[in-house]
Amino acid sequence: MAGESAGRVNGFGARIVPAIPYFLLLAFTIWLWGIAGRIDYQERPGTLGPDFWPRVAIGLMGLLCLIRIATVLATGGAAARGIGAAITGDDEEEDETGPRRPILLGFGIALTLAYGLVLNTVGFPLATALFLIGFMYLGGSRHHLAIWVSSLVGVALVTVLLTKVVYVSLPRGAPPFDRVIDLISGF
Repeated sequence: MAGESAGRVNGFGARIVPAIPYFLLLAFTIWLWGIAGRIDYQERPGTLGPDFWPRVAIGLMGLLCLIRIATVLATGGAAARGIGAAITGDDEEEDETGPRRPILLGFGIALTLAYGLVLNTVGFPLATALFLIGFMYLGGSRHHLAIWVSSLVGVALVTVLLTKVVYVSLPRGAPPFDRVIDLISGF
């Protein structure tokens, strides 16, 4: 009888241990929710307050934590190892067979740092479009029309969404680059 209860404790412990990071993230999410609730602002009728979108994101993060905790507990920790391991019973990690390109990785890091450095100078739309175009070329894509159209149209749509729907103040850039965001969000 003592052996049976020890087996159940070990079994439950084996299920709980992989879920610990999600419990910690859930606790962090609850803390963030409290912080977002203390945002002071003057309420205006018919508009969303500055606490709305952070609370939506934090709420989704908490929901995902709960889903992941339930999944890990239900599968006995197999979900923490991955779906493939749960299905096949194979816990070994697969070796990557693709080529490693540390120079491209370095260029990608440099491009990301450059994006952060020029963002306030050239503004969000132009900096983001150039970043996406450069990153796609760096990644090996050579479909020029697709690269340029997806970057320019995507950035224009995101700019309109963020400025007109979500009311986020994006970096405008210094003159003459500050006119780009006016051109995009003006229609």
